[in-house]
Amino acid sequence: MKKAAEKYVLLRNRQGEELAVVLSGYREGDEADMITCIREEYGETYFKRNFYDPAYLKAEAKSGHIVFLTARVLPEREIAGMMLLKNFSPEESMCEIASQIFRKKYRGYGLADVFFGYGMELLKTGKYSAAYCLPVLFHDVTQRLLQRRGLRATGFVLNVFDMACVTHSYDRGHNKKHSQGIQIMALGKRNAGTVYMPAEYQKIGREIYESLGVDFQISGGMPESLPERTVLCCRNDTVQHSLEIRVDTAGRDFAFQMREMHSRCPLSGRQTANVFLNCSHSGAPSACLVLQDMGYFFTGLKPLCSEREYMVFHHPGQVEICFEEYVVSKEFGRILGYVRECYGQRRGNITGRYI
Repeated sequence: MKKAAEKYVLLRNRQGEELAVVLSGYREGDEADMITCIREEYGETYFKRNFYDPAYLKAEAKSGHIVFLTARVLPEREIAGMMLLKNFSPEESMCEIASQIFRKKYRGYGLADVFFGYGMELLKTGKYSAAYCLPVLFHDVTQRLLQRRGLRATGFVLNVFDMACVTHSYDRGHNKKHSQGIQIMALGKRNAGTVYMPAEYQKIGREIYESLGVDFQISGGMPESLPERTVLCCRNDTVQHSLEIRVDTAGRDFAFQMREMHSRCPLSGRQTANVFLNCSHSGAPSACLVLQDMGYFFTGLKPLCSEREYMVFHHPGQVEICFEEYVVSKEFGRILGYVRECYGQRRGNITGRYI
């Protein structure tokens, strides 16, 4: 990725008031103003807890793992907002657009759109398989602006952040946990290869891949044999009560390993779980049956982010989901409608065979 060059823009709000802004990369010493942006919106509850530590921000900026971008108001050069571009190499090959946060007094000038455009121009100079974003679902601004920039809705990661631990200035609603969308634009990876899905998910899967404009094939056949051992990794955020399980190879012991995972991390109280299932592996359809039986339901795809393609499943545990309170764009709304159907069929899919 190229070094961020300064870009000057003149914005106007609905009242005709002007705001002169310079967009640029991070400079050492920006940490205090960036933390001010975070604190003004989230207080001390931003889920990236390390972002309150100036030394951490400085170290991440120097490492190149995260590219911090700032929007400064002229002539004072006070930071009005921040955004970051994050890479995940060597595990994954996409670049995430994240943490766009503005101070309240500078909202209403259309800064979010030009800032996203600035970030996308920079992102496209890197060698990434895809552009990736996890927009919040308590407003649809990011969803709509990034759709205009070419990102497409592919699914959801549900019940990630515990509302008891997070505050912000938007309507909190009745959901006890915050959820995220998944938005993708194909860059370097233009062929998803063969993806393996049960017949029931093939139509939505085909629609998603076609919207991304990439080559792909979908197969639903069950493999004649599975590997003996499942390869997976998990991470549980004990603050947010959110378990993430990535399944790279679903083997014959998949049900056993999932039961072991649940025994170590029971889905009680506000604890929830999301599974990212590698559907580039032929064992995915059989693993889907296990997940459904255990109470998981399909929530979309995470495509083009690595050599592997992933289906996403969610288990809400004891957490009630108020789908009607999610604020989503029309494009996300179509996928959400399908996800709600999967959620409605959830109880009928639990046979007890793998529990």
